[in-house]
Amino acid sequence: MRKLLPLVFILISIGAKAQSWTTNSYQNHNETTFYRIEALYEAIDFNQINFPLLQAAIFYATNEERKKAKLNPFEFQSEIEEVASGHAQDMVKYGFYSHTSKIRIKRTVLDRFHLEGLNPEYYGENICSTYGLQYQTGRKVNPPYPSGEFTYAFTSKREVIPPHTYLSFAKAVVKLWMDSPGHRQNILNPKFKTLGCGARVYREKNFYNMPYFMVVQNFGG
Repeated sequence: MRKLLPLVFILISIGAKAQSWTTNSYQNHNETTFYRIEALYEAIDFNQINFPLLQAAIFYATNEERKKAKLNPFEFQSEIEEVASGHAQDMVKYGFYSHTSKIRIKRTVLDRFHLEGLNPEYYGENICSTYGLQYQTGRKVNPPYPSGEFTYAFTSKREVIPPHTYLSFAKAVVKLWMDSPGHRQNILNPKFKTLGCGARVYREKNFYNMPYFMVVQNFGG
């Protein structure tokens, strides 16, 4: 079970340790050098997630699609990342999935931009709720083992469903958006110049408490 919603309005050094990733790190990396960070290829530990690195992975995976379309890559903006990560956190904390927040002062996307001191002429938002595991959609799953390990049901051998790595998750969620016309339009909108991404983990109680992520992209121009 995956959910996607688009929304659009008009008006460090290479090989750096993942723990050191900050908003300033974007100044030292591009789509090539970023992928040399070893921690990107590590399985996500859902009890200890490096959210700044995960959000950066989504940012750079998105810029890959911009470059394929012969568009200028997005510029990172920390205030927009705060908008995106804040909305992802709110959706998890307050149990909703929508571009419209349950929090009165954050009701609309523009409200959330204004709270960060932003007033863009063009702005948009993509959101997604999807698996933190490399799960093949539609296959039956056993209840997790006491260790928390998930396996596929009705197989002749024990087939474990591995967690995503930071990079594989980023590429998977960007692919979901690119396969959806409205989300793709946002990612490839030439009027959008800046991007910030947010992600937060939760347990999907309707699917054996499998780890899921709420993911948000916010665009400005």
